[in-house]
Amino acid sequence: MKRRAPTDREAPAPPRPVRPGSPARPGSPARPARPAPARGGAPRRAVNPRWLIVMAVLGVTALALATLPGAPPLGSALPAEDEILAYHIDLDRDLVIKVPAEIDAVEVTTWAGVKADACDSSRRYPYGFIAAFVDERGKEVARHEIDLESRVSCDPDRPLGEGEYAARLDRGGGAVTDPRSTLLITHDVLPHGGQVRLRAKPAVGSDGARASADLTILSRLEGRYQRGEASRALFEQSLDAEERRNMGRRVSALGFADLPEPARKTLLRGWARRLEASGREGIDYEMSRLLLRRFRMPFPRAEGRGASEFTIGERHAAALNFRGPVSLDIEGPPGRTVRVADGASAPASVTLDAHGRATVQLSREDIRTAVIDGVGPDFGVRFAAPEAQVTQQIGEIVHPAMPPPGGAGAPGAGPAAAGAEEPAAAGAEEPAAAGAALEPAAPARLQTPPDVRIVRYLALNPTEPVIARMAPGQEILGLLIRTEIETSGGAEQGEATVVARWGPGPAERAELKVTLPRSRFEWWNDGFDASEPRLALLRPPAGVERVEITGDVRTRMRLRTIEPGVNETLYRLPYRVPLREDETWRYAPFDVSTWTDVRAANLDELERNERFSDLREQVRIERSGEGAKSDADRPERILMPEHAPVRRRLLMPAWQSAGEPSPGDAWTPLLVAKDVRVDGQGARAGQLSVIYRAARGELGKEVAVRVDGEVAASEPIVALSGTLRVEAPPGAREVEVEGLGEGGVAYTDAPPANGGAIVRRRDVFELTRGRPMTYRFKQAPGETLHLVLFVVTPGENADYRIRYRIEGARPASREAAFFRRVTIPEGVLAGRGGDLTRATLWEAATDRRGADGVGRGVIRLGDDLAPGERVVRLSLLGPQAGDVGETARDVWVGAVLVGQEGPRRDDGPRLWVEDDP
Repeated sequence: MKRRAPTDREAPAPPRPVRPGSPARPGSPARPARPAPARGGAPRRAVNPRWLIVMAVLGVTALALATLPGAPPLGSALPAEDEILAYHIDLDRDLVIKVPAEIDAVEVTTWAGVKADACDSSRRYPYGFIAAFVDERGKEVARHEIDLESRVSCDPDRPLGEGEYAARLDRGGGAVTDPRSTLLITHDVLPHGGQVRLRAKPAVGSDGARASADLTILSRLEGRYQRGEASRALFEQSLDAEERRNMGRRVSALGFADLPEPARKTLLRGWARRLEASGREGIDYEMSRLLLRRFRMPFPRAEGRGASEFTIGERHAAALNFRGPVSLDIEGPPGRTVRVADGASAPASVTLDAHGRATVQLSREDIRTAVIDGVGPDFGVRFAAPEAQVTQQIGEIVHPAMPPPGGAGAPGAGPAAAGAEEPAAAGAEEPAAAGAALEPAAPARLQTPPDVRIVRYLALNPTEPVIARMAPGQEILGLLIRTEIETSGGAEQGEATVVARWGPGPAERAELKVTLPRSRFEWWNDGFDASEPRLALLRPPAGVERVEITGDVRTRMRLRTIEPGVNETLYRLPYRVPLREDETWRYAPFDVSTWTDVRAANLDELERNERFSDLREQVRIERSGEGAKSDADRPERILMPEHAPVRRRLLMPAWQSAGEPSPGDAWTPLLVAKDVRVDGQGARAGQLSVIYRAARGELGKEVAVRVDGEVAASEPIVALSGTLRVEAPPGAREVEVEGLGEGGVAYTDAPPANGGAIVRRRDVFELTRGRPMTYRFKQAPGETLHLVLFVVTPGENADYRIRYRIEGARPASREAAFFRRVTIPEGVLAGRGGDLTRATLWEAATDRRGADGVGRGVIRLGDDLAPGERVVRLSLLGPQAGDVGETARDVWVGAVLVGQEGPRRDDGPRLWVEDDP
């Protein structure tokens, strides 16, 4: 099941039926025990004829009653599992409840009686009440205002009162919502007893809807008493397995057996007794009889992948992956504010109209993830796009038709129906007025749901371990760790604890305690938020065959190991698409991966004991690293090779959205007049730098830069390339370059004012087969680094093979500690220029632009190395035996060290090797 909004979480189950031999629950009718049938051996008696006459009379009477007007058909309603007397909480008078001194809390369970004719389990009913505490002297000592929200669980295929239900009145009167429980602590404010006075109040739901005046608030109040230790132990022994499970589920997603001992004691220590109202029925209070069942209708947006609605809010977000422009429809509760961030752009806000609709134009051409969240508490939305545009969504997505307004199968639903809250589909036709001309049919729109995957994690336990087997030759055991985070407390992080043991000795163990941030995109099926993951690695001593893993009960884990002989991850189609240089897929399915999941040795036992949780992941594109969102989250350094090889500038295509902070190494192409944003502060305030390359036929002529139509700078073209410095007022300015001729190009260091295409500049250095390249840097203790290499094959897409060697990279002994990354000291990076993108070597002696192929390779330096200086040597290799075609004889390499903060970028003038004739 998908995560539910906090207001829609299930309340505790209704009181269970009284078991034979147990004392009757207060407020429930006593059920006489059925006499046991007589065993064989007793002589049978002849049936008395008078009994036949009596039975016939009773049958005729029952038939006559069944045919009376207004009588419900026999067998039309399902029998109740329990029934209780519920007090009415009114707007104009107090419901007075006496509070004994012996109790420490009052549990108020409430229902709302609604006047509804149709089943609509998606509609929310807000209501509230005021609880005033009055002590034994008649003085009010505390007051609380409680706002609640519920819905009606009903069977949409049958009329109300005839199908399944969670609660209903014994004598008509409309539907009754699911119960909601509120705990009022009394031991501090009423230590000597007193009264609790309840009065109804107007309320507003999470979607802005106000409580209906037709609601009737029904309540049952129970006082919480405390058991002693001996009574608690005896009560625990009396519970059967089903009762233990139900009791555990009332307070936690964990089973009863998985609760820590203090939590079990707290759960069993209290017991409840019904509290009676003061006064006389009909004068001081009203009562109704409620029939209860355990039925709960799944919330419409709790169906997981493929559901028509998806939950978003300030704490939760949806991720949609696109490859081009999309007209995205968003539907949800009217008046709610939705925020949309298209790729790396700043989020834009839109408010859903009176019909709960909004259309957002996503105009980017590149491949990216659109992130949608909302302002305020969670609410359900659905997404749609024109049928012709749904192919722009990347992923294994089923695109069902957009449901009609009000939801399929809900008679009378939709914006025109009284009280309907279900938003209408964008583009749906309104009923034509009598005699009006028919409008052309709106284009078909299909749903574009997020790409959600379900992954199973094992639940840890402090005493009952998960057992991992170590295969022969396996050196590394990987643990992918997450934790549960309460949705209702507003926590932004969770604690995870893992202990691994491979022997009885104190040194034959490793322990990890880590704080993990909450994920906006992932959640557990049992209602908790999930943390971001942490990959922890363990290198046990040689010869260890099994490792026992224990931990905190909220910690979840998957066992993993390195796949032998696999050096890269190859994503499955249609996810095998080119991404930006600093981006990667997260949770996309793959054909080949460097890591593989392994099975726990005691998996069958763990599953029998329900020691697992299902995680729902959203497939999305993120920056490389641990879910980084900005440059500050992903420190990096540009590395310079030793001995100053020949350097050029590589211009790689990219995209910048409107409002997105401009990277310091970005240029905007000026092939046509372009609106750019001139800085008003900093070293480049009021200045533009324009770099150009002219066609050969334009030598001797003049190049000019116009700002807002006026010539701001010009110079004669004496070389094929040059730079102009331009003064310009801060703000959005139209910039145009003239005089470069056919095939000329120009760029400026100002970002596009309204977003658009840019290029990223990167320094690359020449690497040939006869001249290796060396990088030198330091690695701190516990630091994990990625040396990312951008490899350029000039003028073509060509294969390359580069051997790397990390000198002195001997893994340190980490047998008694977890670490995060394994280092492979030497290897070969094989690839093809153009697999990442096509780019331009600016200083190359050619008129062709965008013809240089770019590939990427990664060298990982893990925290399994002892701290110190690192020396990485690169050598360009020739073709291998059996290769088809020639490999590149020379390439250009740019290196970025990810995971280590670098100095501030130098955006000032540089010396470049110009090899133009």
